[in-house]
Amino acid sequence: MPTSPDERQILIGLNIHYYRRARRLTQVELASAVGISSNYLSQVERGCKSISLDKLLRISDELRVDVTTFFDFGRSFDGN
Repeated sequence: MPTSPDERQILIGLNIHYYRRARRLTQVELASAVGISSNYLSQVERGCKSISLDKLLRISDELRVDVTTFFDFGRSFDGN
């Protein structure tokens, strides 16, 4: 379980990245649909920037996943 806000931010970004790739969307496509820049989305996915709840809800709508999915910190990102 992540212990710091920074760790949680990184894991949320990794989850966004995972589901974006699963939907076969580019950062440009998702960012455009959500109303943010692709550079900002890239920073969110890498855990460098935080994201507002409003934008996170828009991302969950575009990716067709429940917003709580981004808070699933038990996922393994090593290909498993």
